[in-house]
Amino acid sequence: MKKFLFILLLVQAVIFNSKAQIGFNYAQWSLGTGISYLSGNTGVLYQKSHPSYNFNLSYNVSPYIGVTLDYQFGKLSGGFNEYYPGAVAAVDVTNPKYDSLVTAIKTTYQKQDYYLRSYTNNYQMLSVNVNVQLGEFMDYASDGFFNKALKNVYIGSGVGLVFNSISDNNDRLSPDSTYYIGGSDNSQNVVIPLRVGYQFKIYNNYDMPSVLIELSYQHNWVLGYGLDGYADPVVITKRFEQFAGFHVGVKFNFGSITSYRRPIH
Repeated sequence: MKKFLFILLLVQAVIFNSKAQIGFNYAQWSLGTGISYLSGNTGVLYQKSHPSYNFNLSYNVSPYIGVTLDYQFGKLSGGFNEYYPGAVAAVDVTNPKYDSLVTAIKTTYQKQDYYLRSYTNNYQMLSVNVNVQLGEFMDYASDGFFNKALKNVYIGSGVGLVFNSISDNNDRLSPDSTYYIGGSDNSQNVVIPLRVGYQFKIYNNYDMPSVLIELSYQHNWVLGYGLDGYADPVVITKRFEQFAGFHVGVKFNFGSITSYRRPIH
């Protein structure tokens, strides 16, 4: 009889402890994917935006701190070859001065960039990032809806490598074929990513965050000049290149379960 009572009390204690942890628990791993809409910022004029895609694996140090290994790939482009077709299409073909107006497009552009530089970069990027949400630091338990919403705002940064694969650069020859602009079609640069965003947490029946939807703005600083493939000291602007834009992603939590120091929901 004593053994039966002991087992019954033990079972009740386990059940009570499990219920007490509802709302505190979270999974330690996340697997995610997303899409971004990014444009470059280099010495080349008229940068165009393109979609990029990413896959990521995160270790959740807490519900509000994640260390993420991120793989991203996409396209960046800019320059005369991006600008010229649209500019020509905007000219009225019935205009008697059509031919001279079309010729003037190139002449006007050359006043800004004599070399008529263009590029397409089918890049890949691998980075490690740490994202920290305000919920890690603020007391949101008893301060109403606003603070509970604010806790999911995050900022993140890290370090990575961008692998550049350049095409559409006119062989780096000047328009009169007298000068070769230096650079490389294939290069690697260190990149410093920065993200500011918001994470929507979707909870399961145990009040554990199971699906995470993220909206963010990302800005990537490239420590070098490989993003557009031009690296000539006479032609390029001496400043670090960048690419940036907006991101939408989704993550799915999985793996071992652990408890946070306070309720997450």
